[in-house]
Amino acid sequence: MPVDPALYKPLNDFFDHIYVITLKRASERHEKIKKELNGLNYHFFEATDYKDFSRDELISSGIYDPVRAKQNHRYGKEMRIGLLACTISHKSVYEDVLKNHYSRVLIFEDDVVPHKEGLQLFNEIIRELPSDWGVLYFDYSKNTTLNFFSTIKKQVYHIQKRLGHLNWSHKTIDNLFARPYSNHLKKAGYHDFASAYAITQKTAATLVKMQTPIIYFSDQVLPVACTEELVRGFISIPKLFIQQSQLYKEEVGSYVEEL
Repeated sequence: MPVDPALYKPLNDFFDHIYVITLKRASERHEKIKKELNGLNYHFFEATDYKDFSRDELISSGIYDPVRAKQNHRYGKEMRIGLLACTISHKSVYEDVLKNHYSRVLIFEDDVVPHKEGLQLFNEIIRELPSDWGVLYFDYSKNTTLNFFSTIKKQVYHIQKRLGHLNWSHKTIDNLFARPYSNHLKKAGYHDFASAYAITQKTAATLVKMQTPIIYFSDQVLPVACTEELVRGFISIPKLFIQQSQLYKEEVGSYVEEL
């Protein structure tokens, strides 16, 4: 159910620009998100469609490096073409941020829905955010709680890394789980989802550099940047948005996983 449009005013005031990444052919999502984000000053950003290119074209042009992509994946896997198209779309947003000199932006994928309780806390969250922040997740999954069991898991991952069975760095493993920071923020760990997040202009430049050529998928480059401490990342407590295609995939469908 859409929220009161007035809840979006603090977001409109804080961000220089708000993007919604969407495929031109995803018309049913356009209509739905217009209702969900009514009151938010966003702009549709046309996503790259996997139907418009081939993997070989991206490799030969130097846009995508499959060898390094496999090296950087936790299990040594290459990107599917649908995920590659999604990744190119996010990189294009970062380039647009730099082109237009935006200081801080909010980026959505086109299947998010607002979380009313989270939106009501936006001003408190931002007041707790340090001036040198780089990434702020408003939606995320996995590795959100640091406890005894997560400490054991990190030790296992360090052993796997030493044995050559894991492609994460030891630094990423050390920072894998979110850590306490303030009442409504945690220091970001290695989280899934790139469905609703904010970045600064400086972070956009870092992400473009990391993705030239593309070697990380869209929701991998953010946690790598955070856990390698290339940027200062945070997650909001609670979430402000929820991605439907991840939680209700059978109902919503996925343009990324068509292939």
